[in-house]
Amino acid sequence: MTARQSKASQRRNRMHNAAPGPVKRKQPAHVSLLTRLRYRFDNAMARGPLVVILYLAALSILVIVVAAAIATVANLAFAGGAQHTFGEELWQAMLRTLDSGSFASDTAWPTRIVALIVTLAGIFLAGSLIGLIANAVDQKVEDLRKGRSTVVEARHTLILGWSDQVPRIVAELVEANASERDVAIVVLSDVDKTEMEETLHDRVRDARTTRLVCRSGSTSSPADLERAAVHHARAIIVVRGTDGDAGVVKAILAVRAVDPGLLDTHVVAELAQGDTARIIRDATDGRVLTVCSDEVVAEVTAQACLQPGLAAVFSDLLDFAGDEIYFTPVPQLAGRTYAEALVAFEASSVIGRMRATGEVELNPAPDTVLAVDDQLILVAADDSAVAFTGVQAYDAPAVPATGARPRPPLDVVLVGWSRFGHTVLRELDEFLPPESRVTVVVDGELVDGAELDTVALTNATLTVTVGDGGPDDFHALADGAPKRVIVLGYRDALSVDDADARTLVTLLALRSQWPANGDHGVRIVAELLDQQNLALAVPVGVDDLIVSNALASLLMAQLSENPALLPVFDDFFDAEGAVIEMRPANALVPAEALPFGAVVAAGGRQAMSVFGYRVAASGEVVLNPPKSTVVTLGAEDSVAVVVNA
Repeated sequence: MTARQSKASQRRNRMHNAAPGPVKRKQPAHVSLLTRLRYRFDNAMARGPLVVILYLAALSILVIVVAAAIATVANLAFAGGAQHTFGEELWQAMLRTLDSGSFASDTAWPTRIVALIVTLAGIFLAGSLIGLIANAVDQKVEDLRKGRSTVVEARHTLILGWSDQVPRIVAELVEANASERDVAIVVLSDVDKTEMEETLHDRVRDARTTRLVCRSGSTSSPADLERAAVHHARAIIVVRGTDGDAGVVKAILAVRAVDPGLLDTHVVAELAQGDTARIIRDATDGRVLTVCSDEVVAEVTAQACLQPGLAAVFSDLLDFAGDEIYFTPVPQLAGRTYAEALVAFEASSVIGRMRATGEVELNPAPDTVLAVDDQLILVAADDSAVAFTGVQAYDAPAVPATGARPRPPLDVVLVGWSRFGHTVLRELDEFLPPESRVTVVVDGELVDGAELDTVALTNATLTVTVGDGGPDDFHALADGAPKRVIVLGYRDALSVDDADARTLVTLLALRSQWPANGDHGVRIVAELLDQQNLALAVPVGVDDLIVSNALASLLMAQLSENPALLPVFDDFFDAEGAVIEMRPANALVPAEALPFGAVVAAGGRQAMSVFGYRVAASGEVVLNPPKSTVVTLGAEDSVAVVVNA
């Protein structure tokens, strides 16, 4: 006997010895039969309508059988019967149960009495049965309306969570799926199903070939994830909702609880904290692609402030309606240089290569020799437009080398504040020339100016002005007009609509102080939180508009369709890697009519990958024009390039 068994036996013996005798169960007080029947009926009702329906159906059959037996034994013939048999009487009794007018033809009083009893029983039993069936159907419809049914889809995109970004993500995925058939997007969140469907219907007018399926449930519940067919999803997007990063992390863990290896899918998760994003990416061996939305928007805002047209370039690259980034093998270029590859595609723009090991190298050196297993990274309107057209020779007059000129210091004003502001200042500081100056103007009723005292800049000095955010605050900048102005929304202190309204009023005040057509040269970059307010800001005369939700939504949609793009965008949004810049056109080519291929070749000689240009007079940004297109770029125009930082 083991020690555990010995202790258990001793415990049972002590309990047996301590008991004075058999324990008698206390008997309940006398309960009437009617009370017991009511009790059982209550229990039956609690088990759901299906059990009650079965009970009523059984009772109805019992009444019919008893009535038919009485009629057969007592030799009572129901009117309308073809013959006096038990089967015939059973049929006639059933008719009187379902139709109260059937017993009117009975003439004999004994038969009338039996028929009346059967009919009355039918009124109560069959009527109740029909009512319960109708109620069960109503409950099923209500359950379907609540979105609790199982999804039967395969190779669909599953979106977990709900925020203002979901409609934009869905719209982009619909655009991406336009050429495919039988595709579906499933949204699972704790929001009411009807509310989600109405919002998507209002924001996504035409779903084209895509089915939109909404389900209500918890994104951190494995059972609810299985109802959304998480096992069969080809891509999963997790958005930040009201629970913030904590909700995203729980949703990721729930997905891994259902599918630990994530072998047949990949997850794209939006997070606010960069450290959390990196931990999750490393812990999942890259199967979870994390997007730090604040860092992405801050990077674009900081760069767009200094380079006109850059925000439009990023928007065009990220959405599915314009040009996109593709990977393609080109064995014909094996042994040729990267400079030759730049001019080997008429309708595509080369910006880098991916080695056979999966390593991405944007804008490699012009003399880099391409291997047979390399894939080129290109900007193209569609994957069908990626076609090797042969290495072309373009001649362009040489531009005299002027040497690198030191950039003069800049005066930048940042109006508005949120937690996002710290990231914007940090990113802005990386691109500012030394000895620049940054002035932050905030509304003292919405922001505590003391929290800005902890901000430390390297290339610029920081001044904080706390006022009411009105025109007087801008008049106070008496040292002269700043070169750049950034307007941020008060997303932490106000709702989305109120924050955007405040931004629009601020833009009106700024343009009143420094008109768009003035000679002061003030450029304004504004952040909006809601895509629908974009049209309201255009007439104000803003140089670049950045919609925070839109940028993060576009990036997540792109990664859900092609996870290989992650290292490309990681490089773009890292100041230490290859970056997208708007360089002066006159630094590459003279101001004369030239094919765009000549501009690309000139950029290649200066270790730049040119893929577009901006016309300063109109502000128009053109990406990936055909190489044969003739363009005339003046001194104020610029070209979009990928260059090493």
